[in-house]
Amino acid sequence: MIQYYFRRISLIFLLGLVCCKASAQDVNEWLEAQLNASVNLRHVDYEEMYAKALQEDKGVVPLTRCLIVVDYCRAYGLDSLAKKMADFVLENASNQQMENGIAAYLLNLKYRLALLQNRYDEIEQMACYVDKRWQDKQRLKDKAIHWHRLAAAGKDIQPVSIQRSKNVVGMAFERDSVGHVCIRADVNKTKNQRFIVDTGMMSSTIILRKYANQIGVRLLPDSTRASSAMNPGVIYNMQLGIVDSLRIDGIKFCNLPVWVSDETGAYDCMGFIGTPDLSRLEYMELSKDSIVFRYPLPEQEAEANFTMNAGDKGERCICLPCTLDGHKSSLILDTGSNIFLLPKQYAERKDGFFAEVGGMKMWFEAGMLEHAYVPYPDSRGFWGQPLLWSFIRLCFNFRDAHVDYIRKKDVEYIEYLNKIKQ
Repeated sequence: MIQYYFRRISLIFLLGLVCCKASAQDVNEWLEAQLNASVNLRHVDYEEMYAKALQEDKGVVPLTRCLIVVDYCRAYGLDSLAKKMADFVLENASNQQMENGIAAYLLNLKYRLALLQNRYDEIEQMACYVDKRWQDKQRLKDKAIHWHRLAAAGKDIQPVSIQRSKNVVGMAFERDSVGHVCIRADVNKTKNQRFIVDTGMMSSTIILRKYANQIGVRLLPDSTRASSAMNPGVIYNMQLGIVDSLRIDGIKFCNLPVWVSDETGAYDCMGFIGTPDLSRLEYMELSKDSIVFRYPLPEQEAEANFTMNAGDKGERCICLPCTLDGHKSSLILDTGSNIFLLPKQYAERKDGFFAEVGGMKMWFEAGMLEHAYVPYPDSRGFWGQPLLWSFIRLCFNFRDAHVDYIRKKDVEYIEYLNKIKQ
């Protein structure tokens, strides 16, 4: 808790220290390196980068210092401070400094944060700001046109709210036909629908199109493209929408933004609940058999940090620090998968190697790993449900970005991997 408030106080103090007098080239080189760092992880460097940002004699140019702090705020879920720092940079930097994607990066971050809370008035303000400042930048003008349309469509939608009738809500996982972990939820007036709990899902809750039409999801003029989890080569459309209510036992989300997916895979569910909406509940416990939400937050038993972002679009995921073969790294916890996906250099190792997560040392035997291209710069891979098998439970405090690992004894992981392969 002390660290939680220290972060906020020090970041607010930093707002008064920094100014934005740096060359556009310096800043853009730094930003490009961060957003494209597919080999050297940003995740493990956040604390070091932040410490340097607070020390002006370390040769970090002021605007770069600001962007480091924005990155740090995103990583640890400090959304209000990320927004304040983004505003600070936009207000104090010159148009020249905002060239080559920095303005789009900061504005897109603000847009995603506003969208999570249905703040369509803020989206309209952003569009007007772009109209006034960047009339000669077609890329930004196109964004502003879209934001005006979206803000008009969402002007009567109330902010997201959460109602709780129980302090502790827990349920056993169900399993679908291919082994996904699922829970039941009521959506609008439709009862007892199955949803996959997918911490690897970095967008908000997803509802398949055929169900969205039946339950009355309110659709909005925003869409994106995504690849299929079941068939990575297949690209499909997702459209923004609003559900009036989503109830998980004693927890009720009101006015929840969701994505309506055109994917037609053989999923035995209505949709997916991802990390952005799980993190709204502030505290979550996961085991191989169950999920539990608690409020108010319980006292933490131990302290270890995790981060909550991947990529450059404001997505939310759970990035756990780890070591792979003795090297610092990170992983995305993906309860929507029952396999491990690691980059080629690990998946094709002829000898085995050790990994360590949360004090648990695990042995991976050669040839026992799936291999895939992992496009997110904050992660060495996606680690699926079997990671939960090595722990009694994992306890996530999203507000403070702390995780408690309730451990079993150290185990070799071969038997678990063998179970997956059967």
